[in-house]
Amino acid sequence: MRVLGRTLLVAVLALAGLITTMPPASATTHHYSRAISSDFADPGFAKFGTYYYLYKTGAGFGTTVSVRPQSGYGPTAASMPHIPAWVGKDPSGARKLWAPNVIGMMHNGHALYVMYFTGYSPSHRANCIGVATSSSPDRNFVPRSTPTVCADRAGYEAIDPSAYHSADGKRYLIYKVNYRNVSGFDIRAVQMDSATGTVRVAGVASRSKIAPGSRMEAPSVIAHGNRVFIFTSRGNYADCTYSTDVWSAPTFWGGTFHRVRTIMSTSSTGLCGPGGATVINDGSTTRIAFHAWKNGTAASKVRQTYVGVLRWTSTNVPYLY
Repeated sequence: MRVLGRTLLVAVLALAGLITTMPPASATTHHYSRAISSDFADPGFAKFGTYYYLYKTGAGFGTTVSVRPQSGYGPTAASMPHIPAWVGKDPSGARKLWAPNVIGMMHNGHALYVMYFTGYSPSHRANCIGVATSSSPDRNFVPRSTPTVCADRAGYEAIDPSAYHSADGKRYLIYKVNYRNVSGFDIRAVQMDSATGTVRVAGVASRSKIAPGSRMEAPSVIAHGNRVFIFTSRGNYADCTYSTDVWSAPTFWGGTFHRVRTIMSTSSTGLCGPGGATVINDGSTTRIAFHAWKNGTAASKVRQTYVGVLRWTSTNVPYLY
């Protein structure tokens, strides 16, 4: 008797009512699109009104806008024109800025947009996280004069910030901590003021959300169903081992996160090092923006941005559609 092929087997099981959703088997079935062909690393991704915004790593945090999530993005323009006063030259002699993440809200009757980002603080001798605000989602972000979050121990950095607004109205800033990018990898969170997300709540210590372990970074948090999910990049961003995992817990601040699965890797997508992802809930659709190395090799020195859709199994497990 011949063994049923996967496609036929899935069809038979579906007709029998034994499964409702199964992740795709190969990269050829994924429905992501290359949204930006130029160098556009660590894409911050957001939707405000009817427009989609992508923010890239680098001085000025170049921003581009489209009415469609996966295409139609035009030239970039600087969203934060001035380098923050607290950001200085790192050991390489450069004043680097990276990993922007933007949220929006109404405050005192006006639109307020808040950007979290990473920069080097000479006074801390490490990378820290800053906050900038604007009345527009894509221009004139003004940074605070001091960093908002730095690591507590010498030699440790705090990078790759993202935001989470919980159902009870509380806001959190999530980030990565590590020792000189070689050890002590930890995904942590601090509580921010509920009104704007710009000020750290005094007297509330940071918490580790994923137990320290192997190299991980670029956390992005959403709620789906009755659980909260943290998407993280794993491996070395500088080669094709970079991949994206997902972890889940019943609640964010008090929950214990456990690894669910890898949702993107070089072998599953056909892209070199898919990571640096931002995940958003767009109505009933879950979208993901991420970067991967051009031409399938890190030797290209160009990370292009892709946007795709995450779907969910009947047991609330996400997969790249």
